[in-house]
Amino acid sequence: MIPIPALHVRLEGLTSSFRHPLTISGTQISTPVPSYSNILGMISACTGRSVGHEETRIGFEFHCQSHDLELERTNRLKVDNKGHLKPQSKGQGIYKRQVYWYPKLDLYITNLEFKKVFYNPVATPCFGRSQDIAWIKSVKEIDLYPTPKGSLGPTLIPSPQPGIPGLVVRLPEWMNNTRMGYIRETGPFGVYQAMIPTTKIRFEIERNNLYYPADSPEENYITLTSRNWGIY
Repeated sequence: MIPIPALHVRLEGLTSSFRHPLTISGTQISTPVPSYSNILGMISACTGRSVGHEETRIGFEFHCQSHDLELERTNRLKVDNKGHLKPQSKGQGIYKRQVYWYPKLDLYITNLEFKKVFYNPVATPCFGRSQDIAWIKSVKEIDLYPTPKGSLGPTLIPSPQPGIPGLVVRLPEWMNNTRMGYIRETGPFGVYQAMIPTTKIRFEIERNNLYYPADSPEENYITLTSRNWGIY
């Protein structure tokens, strides 16, 4: 089998919180693992520009030590009769936010040109929101070997996938952020099973487009790529 050259980037942090797209108010829950649009955003921060989905294939594993709810104070605003923003008369608000602690992201990308940007990132990558700062622990070139089956760790896997536990989520594949002065536009949405990142259990799986990294501790450790980019 012909290997695919790739980069293995390890990122770590203190907290992560990937906002669930269907949660607008109330307790802010987090998806168990980042979406592919989250990861493209991290790469874009390091690159200093908007990185498109067509520029690289992506695979990842995401681990955390634990998760819990924290309290967060907010500054509430309102619009006055002149159309100006001003503080809400009722003062600050407070709400709960789900946080995953001590995240570790093993990121695999096939565009080797990004190696230099991870050594000298333009901006700070984040595990979700701007306060969830990530730091880059290592960057190395490896090979990804195609395999028909292997053991899968916490990641996003296209749903349905029997025998794999996790939260079924509908997440954007990427964001378009090319028009100055306009909000970002979402690309297509994929339905995934977001595996639980706090477990060390791996699950045996057999499907197309599976790869194991050459630097894995065992040969049957696998990672997989996004399905909606002309790959699955």
